[in-house]
Amino acid sequence: MGRSSKEESPVRTRPPVAEAVAVEELSTADVEVLGRLPWSSNATFLADLRRADGSLGLQAVYKPLRGERPLLDFPPGLYRREVAAYLLSSHLGWDLVPPTVERDGPLGHGSLQLFVPADFEQHYFTLRGREDHIPLLMRLCAFDVAANAADRKGGHVLVEGGRIWAVDNGLCFHSDFKLRTVIWDFAGQPLPEDVIAGLSLLRGEGAAEVLSPLLTEDEVDALLERADALLALGCFPHPHSTRAVPWPPV
Repeated sequence: MGRSSKEESPVRTRPPVAEAVAVEELSTADVEVLGRLPWSSNATFLADLRRADGSLGLQAVYKPLRGERPLLDFPPGLYRREVAAYLLSSHLGWDLVPPTVERDGPLGHGSLQLFVPADFEQHYFTLRGREDHIPLLMRLCAFDVAANAADRKGGHVLVEGGRIWAVDNGLCFHSDFKLRTVIWDFAGQPLPEDVIAGLSLLRGEGAAEVLSPLLTEDEVDALLERADALLALGCFPHPHSTRAVPWPPV
């Protein structure tokens, strides 16, 4: 983040925060960019949120459109997919993606996501062997299949207390099949009841309406078709090719 190792980290710890509180602050607080987060191919910034009364609030990850690296297979506006991933997770009732909103910031329009002060030594490959995390990781596996996650690396899976969070969701929701994930441990296992119940919600009211402002009609239709196909299969899929895992895996 442009600081020497001897300087104090700008990252602040915090107690758990309610989703509604986080969304309100992300949507209304002033954004103060602290610096660029390392290891990101696109410009990604850590930001402080300053409340209307001047007090220091939460921290957020800011991804402006102007910082996106052009891609051949995804159109500009990956930040919209970050927001869509949060809205999908919330609609399913799975709470896997940190609260994320679309708004203007110091570097222009983009996404603002609640920063997770996780233990960054932990990732999918260190978490998958713990029995208490398996139900949440199964949800995330189903989420990635439905959302067509094209780049789910192990380092995109964070743990905060007992919660599992999925971050870096910009490469999701393509209408063409692009699933690339490290989460194949559950291949062939039956879908748990909570996963079935969540995916079944997508054919009800609300999902398409929530996502349509952020995704194309073809992308929303493809999401619903993938969810239907997973429900019809009744179990987690097997890897479809040797390119089913992103590189690097972490």
